[in-house]
Amino acid sequence: MPHSPSTRPTAPAAFRLTVRPWHAVTAEEALEALGTPPDGLSTDEAAVRLAEFGPNQLAARSGPPAWLVFLRQFKSPLIYVLLGAAGVSFLVGKRFDVVVILGIVLLNAVLGFIQEARAASAIAALQKLTSPHAHVLRDGEVREVLATAVVPGDLLILEAGDRVAADARVLKASELMIDEAALTGESLPVSKHPQAIAGGGDVPLGDRLNMAYMNSVVTAGRGRTLVVATGMATEMGRIAQELAEGPSEPPVQRKLASFSRRLGAIIGVIITGVLVTGLLLGHGFLDMFYMAISLAVSAIPEGLPIVVSVLFAVGVNRMARRNALVRRLPAVEALGSATVICSDKTGTLTRNEMTVRKVQVGDRLLDVEGEGYRPVGRLTWQGEPVSVRGDEGLYWLGACARLCNDALLVEKEGEWQILGDPTEGALTVLTEKIGLKPDWERLEELPFSSERKWMATLNLTPEGERVGFIKGAVDRLVPMAQRWLDAEGREHAADAAFRARVEAQSGLMASEALRVLALGMVRDVSHAGAFSPDLFEGGLTYLGLVGMIDPERPEAVTAIRTCRDAGIRVVMITGDHLATGLAIARRLGITQDGSEAIDGPRLAILSDRELTEAARRLTVYARVSPEHKLRIVRSLKAEGEIVAMTGDGVNDAPALSQADIGVSMGITGTEVAKGAADMVLADDNFATIVAAVEEGRTIASNLHKVLHYLITTTICAVLVITAAMLLNLPLPLVAVQIIWINLVTDGIFDKTLALERPEPGLMQRPPAQSNAPLVSRQDFGRMALLGSVSAIGTLASYAWELAHGATLTHARTEAFTTMVAFQWFSAFAYRSERVPLWRLPVNVW
Repeated sequence: MPHSPSTRPTAPAAFRLTVRPWHAVTAEEALEALGTPPDGLSTDEAAVRLAEFGPNQLAARSGPPAWLVFLRQFKSPLIYVLLGAAGVSFLVGKRFDVVVILGIVLLNAVLGFIQEARAASAIAALQKLTSPHAHVLRDGEVREVLATAVVPGDLLILEAGDRVAADARVLKASELMIDEAALTGESLPVSKHPQAIAGGGDVPLGDRLNMAYMNSVVTAGRGRTLVVATGMATEMGRIAQELAEGPSEPPVQRKLASFSRRLGAIIGVIITGVLVTGLLLGHGFLDMFYMAISLAVSAIPEGLPIVVSVLFAVGVNRMARRNALVRRLPAVEALGSATVICSDKTGTLTRNEMTVRKVQVGDRLLDVEGEGYRPVGRLTWQGEPVSVRGDEGLYWLGACARLCNDALLVEKEGEWQILGDPTEGALTVLTEKIGLKPDWERLEELPFSSERKWMATLNLTPEGERVGFIKGAVDRLVPMAQRWLDAEGREHAADAAFRARVEAQSGLMASEALRVLALGMVRDVSHAGAFSPDLFEGGLTYLGLVGMIDPERPEAVTAIRTCRDAGIRVVMITGDHLATGLAIARRLGITQDGSEAIDGPRLAILSDRELTEAARRLTVYARVSPEHKLRIVRSLKAEGEIVAMTGDGVNDAPALSQADIGVSMGITGTEVAKGAADMVLADDNFATIVAAVEEGRTIASNLHKVLHYLITTTICAVLVITAAMLLNLPLPLVAVQIIWINLVTDGIFDKTLALERPEPGLMQRPPAQSNAPLVSRQDFGRMALLGSVSAIGTLASYAWELAHGATLTHARTEAFTTMVAFQWFSAFAYRSERVPLWRLPVNVW
């Protein structure tokens, strides 16, 4: 009979508000701590707790109103410069220029407003992922309730296909398997059990096998769990809080802001200096005021924001053609400046297709050719092909791999896919390569158990023989083996020599980061009722081992080599175990030394300072949790690195948001990860990132070319006006002519420079330093020289015309034409600082 609200046990409020490692306590202690009786909470108690803890949903932090966020976009030195240009244009009567410049300012504000809404969008995606309904035990009955009504202390009932509604401690589990890839990065479903796990808070999320987390998916079995956290107190809630911090400011925005501040200061000094000097030389105030306006017009590169937008837009288009979809324009340049790429392993550096590489049968260790799920390949031994014909040992191993298996291999639109568990899918593909497809009736089944660590089926051969097949962990099946089968089908006793040989071969596979399974059988099962675990304990015939791995992408190896040549360090961050991560990293060329790797538990005990120092050499991070990924990104940025971070799961979203550029997977990526990222890979391929880096470097290089060209034009105009004033000459150019040069003449050449193709050797150069300014002293010296030559030529032409009796209008026209001609030559000069002009390709857009 259900307890009344007054007599039901309740958890002490102080305890319920204290965060504790729930995986470290027993199921009984967890129930007692949260005051939950065996028949679940009462309806009244659930209502009380719902009022206390709030709805089980993710909530964004309260931020400023939308109108304030929009106005905040105008707080930028570059915007101040542009508004100054609009004011000057208004004073000289250029109403059209005013409209254009104000339109640029408004467009910039709108883009910034959209970018700041990204974090809120990511959190909204998190909310959509939350299960809409859940099954809980209340008042002794299983009830379906809204997921938002689930409270701490609820008994949550889980079955295959359910999405977990809240963080929960497993109390009972029957073959319970949960897919936690989106949260932990673990590539395979995890088997759950109710036993307590020692280690406190240092145990990574992926190793907390007695916990179920919000938004993870039950793939098999059933279980009863105790809800220990809801809403923002869950692991998903912690991610949402980290997302609310907002995205990191891209390097190009920081550099443009710094450049704009310096430019504004220089303009102010020049205008003030010229005005004061003119007045001291006896010129009238009105004349000097108009001259100062002309200088302001000449010094402000009005076309810069336009060309930057064009530059990024072109880069976005080029990247899209290479399967890199950019969501935020400044990220285009940021990727080109990347010094470190932090990449997920599964699906990005690897194919995300489990593949059998080794087969041990009898006394032979066979190699398996072919990659992925495509059923093309062969088995070889010592370089020679091996056929199932006449090889009874391989025949029975193939039959076991095919029949003790629930996965299906299907072809859709030319692509081979697996329906079911990836491990079983790899075994199915293996049998296709062997050429063996037995379709024997399944009579009985013993499903996989986390306690047994094996699965078994009873099948009926066409001849009417009942055969029990079994596959599972090596350390469980080998001790059960009584006999082993050789290639001719002869059985031998499973003696000490046999066990030593199998142990050595299994160790060899494990050293290559292969996941090893053992296979066996029992023949001549008398009747279906005899099919039980005891059947295999007493009469198992060992068939062999299979070693499988998620193979690396061949193109990723080449891409990583390209990164190394380009001075970019590749760091692999994975939820898999350290040995697996290290083996893949060695095959990819990411690392050669195990000292360059660390796992989650060791990382957790490092202070921020220690991690920052270690981040200089670490290239492999394994068994990491969401907060670890965020710490890694922040540590690298603290070292001055420009960090690109890839990811696909919910657990990657905070790190994607805080990285200089976040890269999400387009195929396997969650909507949360895509919402937090700056760029989405349409093909989930690491090589696409490297292609995007090349495009990004091209854009960064072209941005420098455009800036250098525009500043050279500015220097020329300022020198021409200033020298004319000091020589007591009439102004050689009026404000209208200067604006025409800046917006029209320069507008043609700066956009041409923005569309330059990659220079030869671009990916053999080191990346730009994160603290390097857009314009260095050396760059400025070159620009000053070219600007001075242009100014001298322009002023000489103007003075010569005046000296030979030309009218002022004619002389100004001559000066205008001469300056424009110099801009042509400057544009060609800035096409490349390293490669001669005749070696550069002709631009074709």
